[in-house]
Amino acid sequence: MTPPEGTAHRPPFPVGWFAVAALDEVPVGELMPLAAFGRDLAVGSAPGGRALVTDSVCPHLGADLAAGGRIDDGQVVCPLHGWCFSHAGSCVSSGAEPLTAAIRLRVWPTEVVGATVLAFNGRDGEVPAVGPPDLASTGGVDDRVERCEGHAEDVVVGLLLAAGVADGTASGDRWLANGSDGSTVIVHGPGTVEHRHPGGTTDVVYVTPVDGFAVQVRSAGTAAVTAAASDGPVSGAVGTLPGFRVWYRRFDSSSAPRPRPVRSGRRNRSDAPAG
Repeated sequence: MTPPEGTAHRPPFPVGWFAVAALDEVPVGELMPLAAFGRDLAVGSAPGGRALVTDSVCPHLGADLAAGGRIDDGQVVCPLHGWCFSHAGSCVSSGAEPLTAAIRLRVWPTEVVGATVLAFNGRDGEVPAVGPPDLASTGGVDDRVERCEGHAEDVVVGLLLAAGVADGTASGDRWLANGSDGSTVIVHGPGTVEHRHPGGTTDVVYVTPVDGFAVQVRSAGTAAVTAAASDGPVSGAVGTLPGFRVWYRRFDSSSAPRPRPVRSGRRNRSDAPAG
């Protein structure tokens, strides 16, 4: 089995769940800037504990929500004109201006797993078919964040090589393998690598695309991140683990049903002239 053709032209932002922040980094009641998936985003948490990731640009007049925007248990408030949006993105208050259903804030599906905030990257408005990864461990206080150049797929391959993985088995949206130290290595979707060690400890590494040229690697006390961040394992890894790469390409596009194209009114009319 050989790697898929067109590796150099892969979509830079795979579809799936990705870690975007540690929960203790996220302000309560406020929004802060976040760069991920090639977009300027905003992330914050409501007083009730729910985290939320949104586009940083208010759809009203383009104000930066990450520069003074507020979040409570029911809505996001723009700092410029006070327009309010529900956690689902609909406009619920527009001050003295007429309320319009046409203006919506893009809100990304967001979940908190342990101490980590994960967002689902998909088509605009897409609801994920499955929830975030179900992990044996969700990280600890030794989390580290590093920036690595390259595509998310190549960085994940670098992590697998650093763990001594030679081959593995696909199981739906998970890929399972054995590390050289006897650990079980599980890749959950396009952005989460879990190492279950023989002694019972578990390390988790999250790989999140930032801008199409680099990824953010967030780890919980694993030495594999240092190896992945170096040029060695990643730069020479394009031809390695071909079975894994074929499986990973399932995340190049959405698995959600695509809507049928809308036909024009003229084509749908029974009295429309032929030809």
